Amino acid sequence: MPRTEIDLRRRRLRSQLLAPQAGTALDVVQRLGALQAQNRASALLAIGVRARDSTIGDVERLFDDGLALRSWTMRGTLHVVATPDLPWMLGLTAARQRAAVAHEARRRGIEGSDFDRAAEIIHRRVVDGGPATRAEAVDALVAAGIDVGDEQAYRYIRDAALRGLVAWGPMRGRQPLLVTVSPAADLDRDEALGRFITTYLAGHGPATVRDFAWWSGLTLTDARRALLVAGSEIERWNDHDDEPLLITASSTDDTTDDDRRTLRSVPAWDEYVLGYRDRSHVLAPEFAPRVSPSGNGVFLPTILSDGAVAGTWSYTLAGGELTVASEPFTGLTASEQRRFASSATQVARFFGLSVA
Repeated sequence: MPRTEIDLRRRRLRSQLLAPQAGTALDVVQRLGALQAQNRASALLAIGVRARDSTIGDVERLFDDGLALRSWTMRGTLHVVATPDLPWMLGLTAARQRAAVAHEARRRGIEGSDFDRAAEIIHRRVVDGGPATRAEAVDALVAAGIDVGDEQAYRYIRDAALRGLVAWGPMRGRQPLLVTVSPAADLDRDEALGRFITTYLAGHGPATVRDFAWWSGLTLTDARRALLVAGSEIERWNDHDDEPLLITASSTDDTTDDDRRTLRSVPAWDEYVLGYRDRSHVLAPEFAPRVSPSGNGVFLPTILSDGAVAGTWSYTLAGGELTVASEPFTGLTASEQRRFASSATQVARFFGLSVA
């Protein structure tokens, strides 16, 4: 029987561990595969709103204990991933990312040999001197006579990370630290492709192959190859335009009455909104400019009501209190207002604060 848009949203809420919340912070990272994390604080909260009763300390321990890392896994953007997954993901995505910036680098006078030397220096600094801040990595480059002006330091650090040599790990005070990355597991390309699409659909489904190709940064040819390799691990959930919506065969379709009462406040750049090429299932096109008003890739925190984006929200942390404000698109019902207040309490608890 054909499913409706409401069915799809409820299913995605469960895939993304937003209805209900489930498990630990590590469970969330493993389930979603990768969470967008160019803004580290938003990424921590994205994990926190999914992991039942978690605190920011619980999420930080993922990095302290070496269980998760932050790196440029896809689309030239930082993501949080489980540590064992980073090498095989980069094995699939790094070459396209490096090729995408090669022309601009040459225009700036940076040659391949410059990247080679810088990557070796950064890696050696972290191996010999232990985890390093950005400033310490830059100091090592400068000491070796490498020009780091005109944002070249950022390009060198990103390239070293794309080579799988370093990644962002725990914090030292307010500074993230570069740490070394263990070598990749013995995983051939086809096996990695199959794992990639099944991981994506487990944490994002129902979704199309084109959604996966956009999210992963792979070519559509590789995305379709991944689907072929995954075989019976993936099944059709519903027909959608020229491509079916897909789920993992092991997932269950067990939405309940609780799903129909779900309201979640998710942070900026959240995977629920951002993790798809086609966002129209959850975000009405007429409201898209209000979620990304600048049009330059910045996505505001959003309010989800029964899986649909119903507005944006914001929060400030000061004096041990969390202050929230909502900007609903068409107004919230009394019930939704109560549930928004409840979600604010959860966010405050995550940060160890009270609600103002």
